[in-house]
Amino acid sequence: MKHFIKITSTIFFSMISCSAYSLNHNFLSNSAMSFYSKEDWSLSRTAQDKALNQNKDGVRLVWKNPKTGSHGIFLPKHTIHANGSICRDMQIIQSANSIHESSTYRFCKFNNQWKIV
Repeated sequence: MKHFIKITSTIFFSMISCSAYSLNHNFLSNSAMSFYSKEDWSLSRTAQDKALNQNKDGVRLVWKNPKTGSHGIFLPKHTIHANGSICRDMQIIQSANSIHESSTYRFCKFNNQWKIV
């Protein structure tokens, strides 16, 4: 009987783990950026860096790839200077394959590179 319970429990928890993984994977596969081409990624990354390094708060930077139709907006909203470092809250609006998304992230500059914190 103990052996049966052990096997049943293992199968049950394996099924739960697989279901959780599938849900997480499905979430990622339906995001706009999951449809980005290599060129989309390059254009987006260049625009993101430019917005973080050059744009004032409230000034948006728009990028578009006419080949794929993917496009986005980077909008720095709030800049914080503290303890010798800089952080910026930035809204990111992105569209690809008829999927449109908007999120706001905080980026901080460490060792001359922007990281999401």
